[in-house]
Amino acid sequence: MIDWTSRAGLRPRDFFGYGRTLPQFQWQDRARVAINLSLNYEEGTERSPLLGDAERDSRTWVRSALPASERDLMQEGEYEYGTRAGIWRLLRIFEEFGVPFSTFVSSEALAVHPDVADALAKANCDFVSHGSRSISRLNLSPEEERADLRRCIEQTLALTGKRILGAFPRPPITVNSRQIMAEEGLLYDSATSNDDLPYYADVAGRPMLVVPYAVDPNDARFWGGQSGPGYTGSADFFDYLKDAFDVLYAESGTTGRMMSIGLHARIMRPGRVAALRRFIAYAQGFEGTWFAQRNDIAFDFARRFAPPDAWNWPANADAAPASSSL
Repeated sequence: MIDWTSRAGLRPRDFFGYGRTLPQFQWQDRARVAINLSLNYEEGTERSPLLGDAERDSRTWVRSALPASERDLMQEGEYEYGTRAGIWRLLRIFEEFGVPFSTFVSSEALAVHPDVADALAKANCDFVSHGSRSISRLNLSPEEERADLRRCIEQTLALTGKRILGAFPRPPITVNSRQIMAEEGLLYDSATSNDDLPYYADVAGRPMLVVPYAVDPNDARFWGGQSGPGYTGSADFFDYLKDAFDVLYAESGTTGRMMSIGLHARIMRPGRVAALRRFIAYAQGFEGTWFAQRNDIAFDFARRFAPPDAWNWPANADAAPASSSL
């Protein structure tokens, strides 16, 4: 028999979860499915020779024959689209449909574009730490990982006035990540995709809330291959979102369900964002659909299920907005 636990170190593996015994509950106001629109805003923080990085970021649709150490202006333009057009289109849509959202923020991006920082400060959104920059950091020491999380929290608060309570660092996620989040005062970790519901995990002998993310209902799949089979058109994206919602809604008669939809400002061009508009309108047609900030989902779950001695609860309950009620 494989002994995973003794080999796992700081973060034991849990293959069991809720299993057959799901928690019996509905979200606030008897909602059945909580939908979190997760806007990743990171443009301007990607790898670039202009910032002293050895290689440029190449996560775009544009292929380049230039050496990785040189700038490619077409690839840079893909990121610039997010700050020039994509972010504003998404903010207009969220306002038009009256839906809150979460911003998974690389905090340096707020400094790159103060107008966006101001708009997000005023928008019906919360912030989740995505690191200070949108780069994958290999071989970070725990001290370096902690410093980067602090930088993101402090910079976001200074530029928007909003306090970060959850995190999803740029992968890779280390065995230290969750404990660092707990020790730095965060309420929840979103750096996993291992469940359809929040849950509590052991962190240094105390329970910490985990609010899972998802990489399948995610516009990054328009790249193809990075998060599963690729989307080619808006119908692919809409059909996948609709099917995921329909299944979760059907399962939610006695147990609330959760759906995370990953969005990126630079990816949501007109032909793709059409799917998002159609989906929001579709989901709003169902009784018991709750579009929610990630913090609200965390607060609602914690108020119901937080075990004694949970990390940073109830201390963080004071940060809940007045609209968050049971």
